[in-house]
Amino acid sequence: MAPQYTYSPGSDLPEHVPATDKSFYKYSVTEGEHPQVVHASQVVHAYAENDSQSPIPTYTEKGQPGPQQSKWTRWPLPLLYGILLMLIAGLAGGFIGKTLEAKNHSTAASAASSTCPSSAPLAASPISSTAATASSPTSSTSTSTSSAQPTASSSSAVFERTIASPTSGCTSSDPYRSFKSRSNFFQTPYTTICGQGWLENELTAINVATQSDCIESCIMYNAHKLSTDRKCVGGGFIPTWWDQQTAMKESGGTPFNCFLKTNTSGIARNNKEYEVVALCMEGECDDIQG
Repeated sequence: MAPQYTYSPGSDLPEHVPATDKSFYKYSVTEGEHPQVVHASQVVHAYAENDSQSPIPTYTEKGQPGPQQSKWTRWPLPLLYGILLMLIAGLAGGFIGKTLEAKNHSTAASAASSTCPSSAPLAASPISSTAATASSPTSSTSTSTSSAQPTASSSSAVFERTIASPTSGCTSSDPYRSFKSRSNFFQTPYTTICGQGWLENELTAINVATQSDCIESCIMYNAHKLSTDRKCVGGGFIPTWWDQQTAMKESGGTPFNCFLKTNTSGIARNNKEYEVVALCMEGECDDIQG
């Protein structure tokens, strides 16, 4: 076999290349095949200089640079763990806050219930029968002064309230007189006609504590009625029927003492054994004589 020669870049003299030893190859090499000659200038270094800031390239089997891993995909699991921990901490904080809020609300409710044992509505409280009959049908010369102090019940911790019967302001010396007043809340002027009441033209019936409440119910009715509904001009008020038991007994089953009316044509003198007064919105009963 003829000797093989190669040339070096630094010398013009040929150099002898020893014959190829086939035993060093994984696969057999024929006589016509020779290893590729690589010059020193073509050698690719696998390591970067110490002062270089560029990442060290990787190479595939064919000597080409391989794909570089993005810095955003280096730590996916720690990022997910951090997000999960934040969610758990937020849920735990919200649960603890709700628990503390419910505990504080329960404590406040217990303190309020111990301070005020009775939470029943005023209208649903039992009413003394003696207070309900304190106003005479023909003699109401003075305002009832019975005390509304609560008295403890012997059977429970709930207080029973004794509520005075409302008075109309009418007197026995002039049982059919009329006078003007203003309602307590709206300060709306209205007229009270003693000893008279409506016989018909009723809109609705309710139970109220005072005649001011009765006339203000008429005001609220007019404020919320439809344009096609009838207008409220006043109402009949029976003071002693503030006691609903008395009202049901004397009326035949209804617990009302304020009867809203739509006009004044049915007003007439009272012929009942209990007191009845007519309440009129301003200007609605000017033609009614006592």
